[in-house]
Amino acid sequence: MERARIPPDEAQRLAALQATGLLGSAPEESFDRVTRTAARLLDVPIALVSLIDRDRQWFKSRTGLDTCETPRDISLCGHAILEDEPLVVPDASRDVRFEDNPLVTGSPHLRFYAGVQLYSIDHKKIGTLCVIDRRPRELAPGDLDALRDLARIIEQLVYSRQLAIAARSLSDELRAERAKHGLDAPASSAQAGELEWLVSHDVLTGLPNRQEMVRAIQASIARCREHGRPALVACLNIDRFKRFNELLGHRVADAILVEIARNVQALLREGDLLARSGSDEFLILLHARGDHPEPEKALERIMAVANRAIPAPGGEIALTFSIGTALMPKDGDDADALLNNAVTAMRHAKAQSRGEIEPYSTALRTESGRRLTLESHLRRALSQDELFVEYQPKVDLRSGMLSGFEALVRWRHPEFGVIRPDEFIPIAEETGLIVPISDWVLRTAVTQLGEWRAAGLAVVPVAVNLSARQFLQSDVIASVSALLEASNVPPALLELELTESVSMADPERSMVVMRGLGELGVTLSIDDFGTGYSSFAYLKRLPLDKLKIDKSFVKDMGHSAESLAIVQAIVAMAHRLQLSVIAEGGETADQVAALRKAECDQLQGYYYSKPLPAAACADFIRANAAVNTLSADQSNVRVM
Repeated sequence: MERARIPPDEAQRLAALQATGLLGSAPEESFDRVTRTAARLLDVPIALVSLIDRDRQWFKSRTGLDTCETPRDISLCGHAILEDEPLVVPDASRDVRFEDNPLVTGSPHLRFYAGVQLYSIDHKKIGTLCVIDRRPRELAPGDLDALRDLARIIEQLVYSRQLAIAARSLSDELRAERAKHGLDAPASSAQAGELEWLVSHDVLTGLPNRQEMVRAIQASIARCREHGRPALVACLNIDRFKRFNELLGHRVADAILVEIARNVQALLREGDLLARSGSDEFLILLHARGDHPEPEKALERIMAVANRAIPAPGGEIALTFSIGTALMPKDGDDADALLNNAVTAMRHAKAQSRGEIEPYSTALRTESGRRLTLESHLRRALSQDELFVEYQPKVDLRSGMLSGFEALVRWRHPEFGVIRPDEFIPIAEETGLIVPISDWVLRTAVTQLGEWRAAGLAVVPVAVNLSARQFLQSDVIASVSALLEASNVPPALLELELTESVSMADPERSMVVMRGLGELGVTLSIDDFGTGYSSFAYLKRLPLDKLKIDKSFVKDMGHSAESLAIVQAIVAMAHRLQLSVIAEGGETADQVAALRKAECDQLQGYYYSKPLPAAACADFIRANAAVNTLSADQSNVRVM
């Protein structure tokens, strides 16, 4: 067994470790939450926050392991802190450094190991965030990136602890120094207070930070137990805030954050607290009052003021919040539990519809666990052939004939069955997996087009959605051209659908890419029109061919005069711009009749057909061709 060397800066490293105050400290939910997430996300039985002391590795947090420490000389983390890059061991039993290590030959029977170094605030390696499996495996690049991200969260927790310790220490020193020289306390308090303020507040907005919110919640819990008055903890997350940065620049986005802080702060009552906990996230503590016994009502007023429109190039961006709430004492009896539950509810609100308030329930915790499981398994879905494509027909509303298909990705999970796209596509977008998945769907659809043509079928165009990352971050023009050429498919048979937000994320590059695709002969369409930010004035500048109306408007047409008027107006304006219009989601005869009356061009919906597997599409194409031929023959008979 190869024992790890002692690093050259061992004395400074050990001093930095001691300065964190972590060694021997009690378990903390904030650390444990990260190791639980790592284990579930990477689908491993063991995840640890390992701190390398003089003669031992001690686990600040552990998931899936009973022991709290091991000797340092047998630790793989002792090897990891000698490196600058993460240490990944696919199979320790086949690695000469570890094959006879007691942790490999005995409990926990370690085979796979991956450890990302943890740094103290003065950049000393104090340990690792590591994951362990009892079977050999490889670590995908995306999984390693996820582990790095989680390690950075652990470091932020360590930094906050060290800054708080330093602030208290310096404050004490300042008081002692001024007392030694017979100086009055107020000046010393002012100097120490300034430092403590910096440690406990967000510099941009001036709001308290997460640590201050934790302290306030703990104090509120004590009062709640004494007086029985409930309080509410809320997590407010700005929807699509990354897009604000992309469209408006960081300086304007920062100004928006400051304005949000001021507007919300103005609505708070005495004893309530607003804090900023992340780049696009705020926390609120609201207390019940005699005149307002339900803190939820106060949050609704805040929501009404916070949601508004922001001017942007080509139109406006809707500024909305997804809010999750946890009620004390019902949803938790400590600050970490309440904040964690509020965040869980916020994520559910964001995944469902955005711009809504979602109260916490135990069912959400189960759903959150399922989401983490799906995120982990989605990384393997492509390589294990679990994804497949179905094709939903589009029908010409004038002739009733087949006019195209849309390629729709599906996921057949070995345990959960077929997963809905609206459940796994947001996960793919958040994790970056949307790029390889979108590339695979595009490749599959173009290949299928080539196979239908080779079989002699009367092929119609197939539409494929392009993700934002796929559209803006890759050489999509060259990729599409190569795919069409390799499959012997004419460009006119491929339709690429973009969302409104994709076209606005980088207007100049969007224009260049769209023109390049148009020059190939590919058809371009804007998807889900009416749910984003663009206006017809903006669309007029883009080289588009089609516009697809979002299904929410089509669904409401039968009982909403407003939705009907919106659809009629969209169709009329689109036709003036020489754009064909596709309606998505039509299911009833009344909806189809209304769309025909509005002179909509095509319909994609269950009224005509559900999404079909490729083989069934071939039969659909043949049946459509037969009907078309019969109609043509009957027309010829009438003419004769």
